[in-house]
Amino acid sequence: MDNIDIKLIRLLAEDASLTASSLVPKLNMSVPAINKRIAKLKEGGQISKSTILTDPKKLGKNVTAYVLIIMEHFNTSERLLRIVKEDPDILECYAISGEYDFILKICAESIDALEDKLLGMKAQGIAKSNTLFALREYKFEPTAVPNYKE
Repeated sequence: MDNIDIKLIRLLAEDASLTASSLVPKLNMSVPAINKRIAKLKEGGQISKSTILTDPKKLGKNVTAYVLIIMEHFNTSERLLRIVKEDPDILECYAISGEYDFILKICAESIDALEDKLLGMKAQGIAKSNTLFALREYKFEPTAVPNYKE
């Protein structure tokens, strides 16, 4: 990757709907050259997908929580991971090191809805959980972008 690729990634990370023609003045390149670079970045895995971002609160999901989980037994993890994959309100799931096995980011309509979700998961082999509520978001960067200096 060169500086042009990094600048292209940065521009698309800010607005994935930008067209190659709208990028011409920003990159000083032709439309075919820009499209070729985008295709190369996708083939190389530097760009894995283009999507939209939603605001959970504007969609009625007023509670955001991070749930730390300890499983009873490692072999029960598959049941939990099946729930994680099927539930659209579970936004992120990571296996982590330390005392806990997993951390989940969950959005829900209410505390009661979150409690129902957690009780359902606990029946799948969770020995212990610790729920942390997000009070206010100060930074959200869903895409890692390399440093770029013009």
